Amino acid sequence: MTFSPPPLTLRRAEPRDAASLAALFDDAASLPFAPVAPLAGIAAWEKKLGEYADPGCLPLIAFRGDAVIGVLLLRGYSGYIRRKHGASVDVLAVHASERRKGVGRTLVQAALAACDGFLQVRRVEVNVNANGAALMQFYTSLGFVKEGVRRAAMFDNGYLDAAILARINERVMPALGAAPPSAKRTRKLPPVKIAIRPATVDDAEAFARVFSDRSTSNGTLQHPYTAAEIWRTRLASNVGTRQIALAATVNGRVIGNAGLHPVSDHPRLKHVCSIGVGIAHAYQGRGVGRALMNACIDFAERWANYGRIELTVHADNPRAIKLYESLGFVHEGRLRDYSFREGGYVDALIMARVTDALVQG
Repeated sequence: MTFSPPPLTLRRAEPRDAASLAALFDDAASLPFAPVAPLAGIAAWEKKLGEYADPGCLPLIAFRGDAVIGVLLLRGYSGYIRRKHGASVDVLAVHASERRKGVGRTLVQAALAACDGFLQVRRVEVNVNANGAALMQFYTSLGFVKEGVRRAAMFDNGYLDAAILARINERVMPALGAAPPSAKRTRKLPPVKIAIRPATVDDAEAFARVFSDRSTSNGTLQHPYTAAEIWRTRLASNVGTRQIALAATVNGRVIGNAGLHPVSDHPRLKHVCSIGVGIAHAYQGRGVGRALMNACIDFAERWANYGRIELTVHADNPRAIKLYESLGFVHEGRLRDYSFREGGYVDALIMARVTDALVQG
């Protein structure tokens, strides 16, 4: 008599599943190259699942009978107005005993069907081990395209590169038209005397004023209608020893800002931070961006011990790209339809500055 394994079933994960996931993924072999550590424990899984409670996210678990055998965590960007058309597969893990049985494919296909069918997700991205040819081939077979390689992106018994892959469904959230290029300055303006200081909640109205300039918002992921109260909330929550918010002033007036933040609180990613910069149009090209970037780099590498500093920049912003190149940032890929700007989608370049110790290690 032939034995038939129990059928594979899927459902949305809930906090009550934390104990099952903690027990399932208690060894390193079950969670390779994932932002979840083995032996993380029930509390860590409860926290992780809590991050996907938003309706725009989709945490899925796979069962074989009554046993949990796999998990997929899809994070939507509904909180980022100009990236709400996107989502990322943060975790795809299948127990070692259940691999090569179609579990991973079933999970990803279910997530993609949700993106196409009711989540209204145009761009789905994933990061995988750049040396994992089988996994890259797996995602390619599902319509994903390789867009770049992030150097030293994750620690997993050493610093490993991550390949960025993305799948775009152009029928979802179609744009009005092509996004216009970033505004370009026709003449070079003289430099100004710039002061850089930590930002405070009292800068909220000044930040709102800076980003009300469409040129400033267009070069970032902000929009020109953000209220001062929202900036006040952001600045009030921007606390912690591994992140900073800076204000750039000229004659005491705030004309730009920068923020540096860890990309995750996970130990495998604690060497990685990201930078964002915004400058009022009248002061772009006058040394403000360089001053803010130098302050962020000094903090990241000399005080916070970050080995990888990454950023994204719109592909049609040559002045910013040239600045980042001069500061040691290297092109790592082109992210298609990354953000929505002025009625259309625009690509972004991912760039990073990585310390020699990580690359050589």
